[in-house]
Order: sequence, then C-alpha cells, then structure tokens
Amino acid sequence: MRWICLVFLCVSFALSAQQEGRIETDRPDQTECPFIVRKGYFQAEMGFNRNVSKDELEYLMPTSLWKFGLVTWAELRLNSVLQKQGDISRFKMESVGAKFHLVEGKKWVPRTAVIVQYDINSQNRDASERNEVSHSLGNVVFTMQNSLGGPFGVGYNIGTEFHSDGGMEGIIRVAPNVNLGQNGYAYIEFFGRLPKSNLTDTWVDGGLAYYVTDDLKLDVSLGKSLNVGQLWYAAVGISFRVKLF
Repeated sequence: MRWICLVFLCVSFALSAQQEGRIETDRPDQTECPFIVRKGYFQAEMGFNRNVSKDELEYLMPTSLWKFGLVTWAELRLNSVLQKQGDISRFKMESVGAKFHLVEGKKWVPRTAVIVQYDINSQNRDASERNEVSHSLGNVVFTMQNSLGGPFGVGYNIGTEFHSDGGMEGIIRVAPNVNLGQNGYAYIEFFGRLPKSNLTDTWVDGGLAYYVTDDLKLDVSLGKSLNVGQLWYAAVGISFRVKLF
C-alpha cells in the first residue's frame, strides 16, 4: 500500500509539471534506449513483475530505474528492487551507473549512447540469466536506435558483462517496434547472452506502451524463455518525470 501511495503521489507531480518533449524510457523492453534524461530532471521507471519458473512463483514489486539528468550529455542511473518471495519482502539497491550520449544519429547512422554500470549487489543478474553464482561486476552496453521509415523503428544493444573471475559475457538485444497512432507503440524483442552455455538463456518478448501525457507512460509486457519451457514473466509498468532544477 505504501508503494502504491508513493506512485500516485509522484504521478500527480508529473501531471502538473510543464515540460518540453515526450518522455523516453528504457522500459518496457530489455533493450535500453539511447536518449538522455533532460538536464535537471528526475525520471522514474517502475515495473511490477511476475516471474514463473516451473512450480516457483516470484513477485518483484516493483523493480525501479531512477534517473537524474546531470548535464545535456549524461544521466545518473540507479536500479533497485523490492522483492517478495513467500512471506518475505526485502528492498535492495542493485546497481549504479551512467549513460553518455555519443552520436545524434542521421539517416542510416543510429542515435547512439553508452551505459556503464557497476553492480552493487554481486548477485545482480540480467533478466535473461539464471546464473546463481555471484560473479557479476557490471557491464558496458552500447545502445542504438534507427528509424525504418513511417511508423517503424528498431532499437538494439551490444555490450559486455564483466565477471569477478576475469571472464566476460556478450550482451545482445534487438527490438523492432511500430507506432500505434500518436500515443502508443508495440514491440517484439529478442535478447540473450553470448557465448551460449548452461548458465545463459535466450528470450523473446513483446509488449505495448501508451503515453497518457508527455510526462507519463504506461506499459505491459510478456516474455518467454527459448531454453526453458516453463520459464516466463509478465509485467506492467509506469514511468514519469519531474523537473528538479
């Protein structure tokens, strides 16, 4: 109940804020976007997830990405999760990082940014992973986006996760999308890790997003593992922004 009250309080600020341009978010897909939060703005992207693996049901309520626009070319990023499994709930900060603008993008040249992230919790894993070994130090991900003409576009990520034992894993994500009128869009997505092993997984997912205002966005998504038949997730999300200075 406290989380619901907090969400509605923050949304009320977002609806009253007068801001230019439409909010750009990294959710609901796993593919990160290349846009930077405006300087002086705070942006929250919150998802309420239900994960199912065989007979085990897990709720993440919510997973949150907090962003702060530091300068026109960089943002600060914090990831947190309130995790509930059975009767036990716990809040934890998962990672801290930053996104840096690299290329504006024109014609076939994609809009490009890079995300550098350090995992505060050594057990933090990407949604495409089922690895229980504590070895993730962080990652570097290049995020790109191209227009394909008309209502169509595609976002894609290429990156590397660094392990405490000196090893690395490749990160790949691709998300074609299509605009649905003026205020919505749909996407499908493929994401996973390289090289493939018994510790990595490959997923497909899809979802819908709707802009209530330029500052408030709602989404819903559903994903399925290609490697494990009974592994899937569903999520609903809300994203908003407010001006701090």
